[in-house]
Amino acid sequence: MALLTADWNPLGRDAYYRKFEIYSMEWVDKINLQELKVAVAPSGGPIAVVRDETKFTPVQTSGKPIIFIFSPSGELKSTIKWGGGKIIGLGWSASEELLCIQDDGSVSIYDIFGTYQNSFQMGQEAKEMKIIDARPFPTTSGTGLVVLTTNFRFFVVNNIKDPRIRKFPDIPGVNIAPSCWTAIHGDDRQTKVIVAKEKDIYLLDYSEQHVAQRMPDISHHHLSIVAIAVSPCSKLVALLTDAGVIWIGSSDFRRKFCEHDAQCMSPAVQLVWCGSGAVVLNLGSVLLVLSPNRDNFTLILDSTSHVCPEVDGLRIITNNSHEFLQKVPLPNQEIFRIGSMSPGAILVEASREFQKRSHRAEEYIRLVRNQLEQAVTQCIQAAGNEWQPNVQKMLLRAAQLGKSFLFDKVDPELFVGICQTLRILNAVRNYKIALPLTFEQYEQLGKTGLLNRLILRRQYSIAIQICQHLQMSEADGIPRVLTEWACYKIKHGVGKMDAEQLANEISAKLGTGSKVSYSSIALKAIECKQEKLAIRLLDFEHRASEQIPLLLKLHQEPQALTKAVESGDPNLIYYVLVEMKESYSADKFYMTIRHYPSVNALYAKLCRTVQMGSLEQIYEQEDNFNAQAILSVKDSYRAQKLENRSAMLTSAVKQYRQAKAEIAACLTEDQVKLLKIQSGYETKFGCPVIDVSLNDTLKLLMRRRDLKETEEMVKKFKVPERRLWWLKVTTFAEIGDWIELEKLSRAKKSPIGYEPFVDVCLQFNNLTEAQRYLPKVEEHLTIKYYVKAKLYTEAAQIAFQHKDTEALHYIQSRCSSNRDTVDMINALIAKLANPSEGQNKR
Repeated sequence: MALLTADWNPLGRDAYYRKFEIYSMEWVDKINLQELKVAVAPSGGPIAVVRDETKFTPVQTSGKPIIFIFSPSGELKSTIKWGGGKIIGLGWSASEELLCIQDDGSVSIYDIFGTYQNSFQMGQEAKEMKIIDARPFPTTSGTGLVVLTTNFRFFVVNNIKDPRIRKFPDIPGVNIAPSCWTAIHGDDRQTKVIVAKEKDIYLLDYSEQHVAQRMPDISHHHLSIVAIAVSPCSKLVALLTDAGVIWIGSSDFRRKFCEHDAQCMSPAVQLVWCGSGAVVLNLGSVLLVLSPNRDNFTLILDSTSHVCPEVDGLRIITNNSHEFLQKVPLPNQEIFRIGSMSPGAILVEASREFQKRSHRAEEYIRLVRNQLEQAVTQCIQAAGNEWQPNVQKMLLRAAQLGKSFLFDKVDPELFVGICQTLRILNAVRNYKIALPLTFEQYEQLGKTGLLNRLILRRQYSIAIQICQHLQMSEADGIPRVLTEWACYKIKHGVGKMDAEQLANEISAKLGTGSKVSYSSIALKAIECKQEKLAIRLLDFEHRASEQIPLLLKLHQEPQALTKAVESGDPNLIYYVLVEMKESYSADKFYMTIRHYPSVNALYAKLCRTVQMGSLEQIYEQEDNFNAQAILSVKDSYRAQKLENRSAMLTSAVKQYRQAKAEIAACLTEDQVKLLKIQSGYETKFGCPVIDVSLNDTLKLLMRRRDLKETEEMVKKFKVPERRLWWLKVTTFAEIGDWIELEKLSRAKKSPIGYEPFVDVCLQFNNLTEAQRYLPKVEEHLTIKYYVKAKLYTEAAQIAFQHKDTEALHYIQSRCSSNRDTVDMINALIAKLANPSEGQNKR
């Protein structure tokens, strides 16, 4: 245990800090950080360096500077031959994009391989006045950027993905350059700038255009504040004066925690926080670590360094090594502290003795039997915080030993989860991958964030292994990694192999039945101007909804239409039809869709629904005269003027004859004649007649007693005699002309029988008139109509005369409420049942 605490440094009574090496840098003897501007990406990200033009250093080449991008292990990843303006600063975004800020306010963005992504401007004023300083900073929406212009004004962009420029209020007082400044983004999602101008400190807020002066209580004499650092929790702030004094207090500057004279004669390189528990003053090759309680210690480094604050510590980069400084986590401190008697420490000793097959292991277990659950938890948590695999294994063996005595009291997911996580972290920490994440950084980044970083580094193989290990979902797992690999393959395979060969290679790797999005890959091929490759890749896409839009984008309308028909989705077919209608000429469009009967029918339906095109053109292409006639008839009833309607109906007659539909042609011809006659009646009678049926027109004439016109209409339209009698019977009954109705019944034998006469009389509650016609009703319907007229006695007598017992029962069922009638019918039924009894009585 003494060896594990050898690199620990106490900071106060209860806190320890440890510094351990992550990598030996591969750039040894090639890089001198003292001559360079350095930008380090957060959460174990890459390192970018460029020559510092403010320092006089020997150079081997003249001209524009070169930006070098290294992995955290010092491996050169890419170089950028700078061709732009003067570089004011370098920085990294949260998604590991390199920001190159120029003096004219333009910001160029590159990936970790030096590939240009995009750029944006910090506004017209920044462009005209020039920039003298810039600072990227993390925000809730990504990465922000604050710049300072030569007229000492600040401008901010809260999200470089959506650059909306905002201006901070001017700094009060004499117009001199700020001695130092920093940007903070709080929980209120507002960005503020803390500015020091000599001794004075101001807080700038663009949202309220407000400037608040802050006056920290610094007892040591000083002329100006030269460095400001805000803690990751945004609750503490550290100041460095020109006299070498460090002041630590609350972020509102109202409370002072400590004031420490660092006695630094040389100007400080950096003032940063290590977590939220200590401030680190970087003097080049010396680091001073100071707590808010004024406890401190000093670290001596082998060369000039650059430090990068992380959420749980500090990365220290020198010419020779990459190290990490962090506060020793509490579980590790309790287990490994010299003389510790914590449950975790005793359990580790028990595990060591158990490995030696010593009986003392049982004695140690007995000591912590009542605290065994706590001991196991301490060992599991401590294992996650350790960097060396052998120490991790030692702690996990101890936890496993303790678990065997607890049965089900400890959640197994905790142990399994830490084992999974450590396996992943150890794999990505390898110097070839060089992603030195701590457990806390991994928890903050998440498995999806880690996968994003591996894809960004083109580490597809290990990304797939991690997906399998974690059993990640399809949206974030293997299909996504394979899609990204295919996109990379396309981007870097252009010009090296033909489209067919590249498509086959991708499909062989991804498979045709996989859940990989070939449409996303095809979209990448389109971006790379590889249309043939995109079309070939879309053949492997099994989702028609993703496939068809891209085929249309590639002007492959016939293929898109075929795929839509094969999918059986009417919405997709409609989508393709709308696109084709806009891009094709009318003739080409109709000639294309005529090969697909289902598409033709759907297009006709679409035309009827939204009037997108002319159905007539479709039917003309098909020589479908019957459909043309139907369309003409429908269109005629949308016409406002009678002349237009008649003309369209006349066209329909011609089209029906071309279709050899003679009956339909005759009916349409009759309709034209009827419309003409109705138009005249409308003028003559002064009431609406147009668009009523022939029957209703005849009834109108009968109501008006216009017998002459009625006879002419009957002759013109060859109205059948039966229909005419029906019309007369119903009309006379409706107008209550019972005399005319009786005359009609006597004129000649009724072709429709006399039942309709009875029906209309009963309909209008005229029983007297109905009784006139009941004797004339057909014999087999006599009883039914007497019952309908509620003449139950007469009906019963007729049924008795016909000796129809079934009819008597029917009549009885209809008059059950009339007791006398029911008794009479029962007597009749009895007589029919016993005819001899009736004769004896006589």
